[in-house]
Amino acid sequence: MDLNYIKCVVSKILNKEHTSTERRRIIDYHDRIQFCCTYCGDSFNNERSKRGNIWFNRLIYVCFNCDKKISFDKFLKDHNEMVDPDKKMEIIDHLSTNLTYRDYKDDVFDAQFEDLIDLDKLTEAFNVKKVSPIYDFQPVDPKSGVFKYLVNRGITPDKQNNIYQAKFAKGEDGFEHIICLLNRRGDKIVGMQIRNLKGGNRRFFLIYNFESLHNWVYGLESDNMDIVKMVMYNKISYFFNIFNVDFNSTITIFEGYLDSLFFPNAIGVVGVNTDMKFVEDNNLDIRYMYDNDTAGYKKSIEKIKMGIPVFLWNKLFEHVVDKKGARDPYKLEYRMKKIKDLNQLAVIVDKPYSKLELEDFFSNDIFDIKYIPDVKGIYRKKYGNKNTR
Repeated sequence: MDLNYIKCVVSKILNKEHTSTERRRIIDYHDRIQFCCTYCGDSFNNERSKRGNIWFNRLIYVCFNCDKKISFDKFLKDHNEMVDPDKKMEIIDHLSTNLTYRDYKDDVFDAQFEDLIDLDKLTEAFNVKKVSPIYDFQPVDPKSGVFKYLVNRGITPDKQNNIYQAKFAKGEDGFEHIICLLNRRGDKIVGMQIRNLKGGNRRFFLIYNFESLHNWVYGLESDNMDIVKMVMYNKISYFFNIFNVDFNSTITIFEGYLDSLFFPNAIGVVGVNTDMKFVEDNNLDIRYMYDNDTAGYKKSIEKIKMGIPVFLWNKLFEHVVDKKGARDPYKLEYRMKKIKDLNQLAVIVDKPYSKLELEDFFSNDIFDIKYIPDVKGIYRKKYGNKNTR
């Protein structure tokens, strides 16, 4: 981040707002710059008083005299200055790295949700303005093929509150049916994932973050969006159901949106490569339920090493096989290991969370790596024979 640019533009504002040389002076610290507040003037009697601060990590302006707390972007706009276009992407990248959920939760920026997208306006953009390849956007119709697809995957009507159906244009005349998973707070939308109804190589997923949807709805007016808010909303938009979880309780994080529908107090993300520092660096009680595949195994090991609990698929499979007392336990275990994720499990077992007591199969014990496939040889040398079966 170009700190000289920040200091230069603040100096320009101070020269406009203050006549005194002392009030125009900026004090440098390793994590912020400090100067005379341009809103309250700090003190009428003491020109040396400087209680306005811009913190570098989150680019937030805070005055400890008048309690003003706004983003750097808003600070500039309040003083008829704009972010240099050449610096905008640099600022966005900086904020994307440094902002976490704690900043949102603690109201470091003015998040009253008035800037989230109205569902009605998004529907109008899709169906009337036709600004995107998405059209016929509507709640799931019980008579549609989308409804049948969802139910066949165990997603019953009570789990369809945040799911819409639509058509996705392909070429001049072609289209395919899609489901739209809305990341929302009431009738306010922050992001959306779409997926078609096909499997294998013909299946596709697309993620539309807050900025993408906002551009569709408001067009060029999107340029008026506060940069810090936009970055924060973009980050939140990738965490499905984040507005509806209790952050004082254990939060289970899935690498897919649909899987999170089958678990209480759960968040779905967009794959194993989602930047999880956004929620991990906030002293929250979180745990992960990755897919039962190679990418999930690697991430599970990574999180266990960090002391974060993960779901142990093989421990569940062994428990079920032992409990069933099947005539051919090896065949049953082989079939169960074909289950990739919680959605597939829910198709086979109704209400798997309670019926299979899934709470019992999370662990952050380093020696429970033995339950994760394809890693025994890699970790045997480091953790010894106790780690192998």
